Formats: sequence, structure tokens, C-alpha cells
Amino acid sequence: MAGASRVAVGIGLAAFVFGFFGRVWWVFDLMANYRPHLGVVLLLGGAFAWIADRDAGLAAVLGGLVAVASIAPLYLGSHPVPAPGAELVEIVSFNVGVSNPKRSEVAAYLAEEDPDVVFLFESSFEWEEAMRRAEVPLAIVAVVPPGQLAGVTVMASAEFAPRVVEVDIHREVAALEVVVDGEPIEILGVHPPSPTTGLRAERRDRILQESAEWVAGREGSVVLVGDLNVTPWSAAYRRLRWRSGLVDSMHGSGIQASWPVGWGVLSIPIDHVLHTPDLGSSDRRTGPSLGSAHRPVIVSVGRGG
Repeated sequence: MAGASRVAVGIGLAAFVFGFFGRVWWVFDLMANYRPHLGVVLLLGGAFAWIADRDAGLAAVLGGLVAVASIAPLYLGSHPVPAPGAELVEIVSFNVGVSNPKRSEVAAYLAEEDPDVVFLFESSFEWEEAMRRAEVPLAIVAVVPPGQLAGVTVMASAEFAPRVVEVDIHREVAALEVVVDGEPIEILGVHPPSPTTGLRAERRDRILQESAEWVAGREGSVVLVGDLNVTPWSAAYRRLRWRSGLVDSMHGSGIQASWPVGWGVLSIPIDHVLHTPDLGSSDRRTGPSLGSAHRPVIVSVGRGG
């Protein structure tokens, strides 16, 4: 019994520890995405293992406590909030899924939510036509390029004087400028490949690095949104934040898992909204999936206090 406990604890601890070395191997980085789940497994497994093998149980519990500490900022941390009376722009970031047939339901949801800026990832000409037919009260200001099966569609309210910003990072990256409280804010929408192979993970990391460098090179306020295919515990995500200096709007809001829908507690937060420290964000939440594998992320952004 003690031997079995040690083996089980050893496997759990190995998976947990390897997740801190995502820069070494992309598979380790995948393990980091499930740090909360491994933390719960270690805490519960350690409690049971304690009965048969106190050393194994203690090791598991300590590993679980480290996991809790690394997750705590999402619940106990904070991020800049908009200044009192600041004008707010509500942003929706939604990977709708190019083959998702519920386009009219998504359009109805957006019309009811009435946001100011919408980034649709894995969009298509069919999605854009569905938005036009539904008369969503937003102008389509950036479309999927001709000949491209899927890409980014950007919609925005004329109230914020939207203007497309040219960006040459990846075919599923788009940028928009809006005017909030008389000053421009640039919003960069990013959707890199999912890290299902080493090559795709390398491409994802390169796109995130170029996005971070683009943000760092801007002179004004920037918001970065999108299905980034990373969680806050990924090495690629940590590098993105370090190089860009962006603030995570999820801090203090808890783990707002967005993918995959239907997996319950196994879902993870890979859809993000980050912004420069001079901005504040509030009312961060996720919405209904409406046929997509993702939930949309909704955040209000304004000048910080």
C-alpha cells in the first residue's frame, strides 16, 4: 500500500513540477495549463496517502500548496480599475468556431449584449454575412482577407471613431484604434495556433513574442485580446506579459475557464484580455458558448485612476 502511494504521488508531483519547465519542452508547457487540477489532485491524494505513507502524503500536500500559491493571484490579486467617471469601452473577444452553425444565435447574443468592440476569431465570410443580415448595431471594420478560410472579423461602434491599424504578425491577428475619453486606445486581437505539436507550439510562441514586441513598441494605450491558446501558468504566457508589460484583467476575478465548453471543471482559461497599466478594466466575465468550443470573454476598459 505504501509503495503504491509513493508511485501515485511521484507521478502527480512529476507532472506538476514539469509544468514549471515549459521553456524546455512544449509538452511540459501543456502540463502547466492544468496546474489547478494537479493542485487539487495532490491535495486530495496527499490526504489519502498520508494514511499509508506519511512522507508521500506530506510531499503531495506540499506540492498542492505550491499550486494553490501560484493560482492565488487570480483570486486574491488585483489589476488597475477605470477611474471614477471614466468613459468605458466594452470589448467582446469570441472564438466562434468557423464551422459553428449557430451564427444567428451569436448575432442575437451580441445585439442583446450591445458591446462597443467585438473581435470574432475563426470567423469567415459566412460569419460576416450573418452579422450583416442580423443587423448587429456595430460596423464591420476589419474582415477576413479574400482567399482565407478563417480569420478575424472586427466590429465596432461608430461612437468610438474606430480605425483599422495595420499589423503584420500573422493571418489571424488584427488591430483597431478607438478613441476613449478623447485619447486613442489600440486593441490587438491575436489567435495563434493551438500547441498540438512541437511545430505548432513553436509557431504559437513566435506569434505571442511578436505580439508582445508590437505592444512594447507602441507609444500609447494598448489592449490585447484573443484566444491565445495558453493559460496564465504557461511559460509562453509569462514571456508575453514580461515582454509587453501588460496587465492581466483576470487577476482578482478568479479562474474564468473558457475552453473547452462541456468539460466542466476540466476547462481551462485560454481566452484573455490584457492591457497596459495606464488603463483600468472592470466587469470581466465569460458568456455563453452558443455552439462554439469557447466561451466569449467580456471586459470593460477605460482610463485608469
